[in-house]
Amino acid sequence: MLTRSEEWSVSTTAADAGIKFQVAGLLVALLLITGAAGPELVQAGVAPHETGSINGAPAGCKLERAVTAPAPVNLDQVLSDLYALRDAQSAPIFPHADGTLWQEVAALFDLATPKSKLEQFYRLLYEIARFAASPADAIEFDVTTVRQLLLSSGVFSDPALPGHIIQVHLDRRDRTRPRYRVTFDAPEVRLPLNGGQGFGVVRQGMCQHAKALVFYGSFAFSMAMPDRDLQVTDFENLDLWGTFGVRGIATIDLNYIAVKSVEFVQGTPLGLVRAQVSRREFQVNDHSALLDLITRFVTNTSLQPIDW
Repeated sequence: MLTRSEEWSVSTTAADAGIKFQVAGLLVALLLITGAAGPELVQAGVAPHETGSINGAPAGCKLERAVTAPAPVNLDQVLSDLYALRDAQSAPIFPHADGTLWQEVAALFDLATPKSKLEQFYRLLYEIARFAASPADAIEFDVTTVRQLLLSSGVFSDPALPGHIIQVHLDRRDRTRPRYRVTFDAPEVRLPLNGGQGFGVVRQGMCQHAKALVFYGSFAFSMAMPDRDLQVTDFENLDLWGTFGVRGIATIDLNYIAVKSVEFVQGTPLGLVRAQVSRREFQVNDHSALLDLITRFVTNTSLQPIDW
């Protein structure tokens, strides 16, 4: 699901040539994982370490574009479910019709303008925070009405995910930067990407295969829209899981990447993504202390198609 790398930097004063070699290998790995330089968006359908080839590529990636465009929705049903939203005390979130809100939601689900399901999800939550009638700084939502809206709006590729949501909390102390926390019914919930096919890009002799998003009990994020592009930042408890790495001058295998922020580029399916190796990677897999240390300070920024 990756197109081109933006810019990034890391500095090291290590004099040891072996350390420098490992740092260089890590930089290559992170570029491959979260912002690879290259145009292919491919659909990965088989194990990433299989031998052989498909259309001249390693068997881990099929050179086919994955279909992630939003599906058409019943706008009247979406608006009906939006106005049916209630807080935990059963008070309506939108007690009165609002023409501006209607226009924003209609534009959000207008497929004439390119966008992703992921952008629709976050933008819908942003508009809810923006137009909610309650003067309170904090809103606890009635989960049943939230689930219904998420289903009718089709913003999840996996319709089973809303069923795992047991609490949705909105913090609006800063009206320009609302923050949501979504709590799930299990300590770990996985959202398979691209209908379970995942997304992959062929680099360094193997398929960099993103398979699922992982939520750890709850999931929190802040949002802002200083101009026309929606920014989603300060993620908590969210990792990208898959098989990533380097083969050749260095051998590095990683499974967990932490998403730090996403800025959606309006009118495109692209997002400016910041990510780094997750701390979970070092809890479940064996790596050197040096790799653990370096990855705490290395963040990659890339412009890429992004969806789930």
